[in-house]
Amino acid sequence: MVWTPPVLKSKRLDLASPSDKPPVKFHNQKLEGPELIGLPSNWTIFLKDSNEPIGSIGFIRWEREIGLGEIGFILKHAERRRGYMAEACAVVFDFGFSMMALEAIEGRVMPKNKASSALLEKVGMKKGKRVQARLSQKGELVDLDIYSMRRPGR
Repeated sequence: MVWTPPVLKSKRLDLASPSDKPPVKFHNQKLEGPELIGLPSNWTIFLKDSNEPIGSIGFIRWEREIGLGEIGFILKHAERRRGYMAEACAVVFDFGFSMMALEAIEGRVMPKNKASSALLEKVGMKKGKRVQARLSQKGELVDLDIYSMRRPGR
């Protein structure tokens, strides 16, 4: 049986399973919802009362045995710098800690991606180590900065 996550809500956003609303499709950014169904947490981001997707967020990796989740996200360029992704992160992190029993959440960012690094710091993640040659992008290996956050109270 395929499990899909529940709808999450924040002040300005509804986060829904890809099966609950239309799939996410961006110009020059391919991200289809249906192929992601079944991940422990994958949401399409909608402005309240809108059927227009503005992004996607979820745990792209879940190591249940150690209680670790890795966050991944994407947002339409036109919707950036409005605080939407920080708001989405807050409700997703709460879900991860409370419903998935995560002990820690990680985020991996290319060092040149200053906006994502700033977002992860804004939502309370701390920059840890840099791993070298971990991600192939357009045929090249690049470094990644790893950010992390522990379960509150730990």
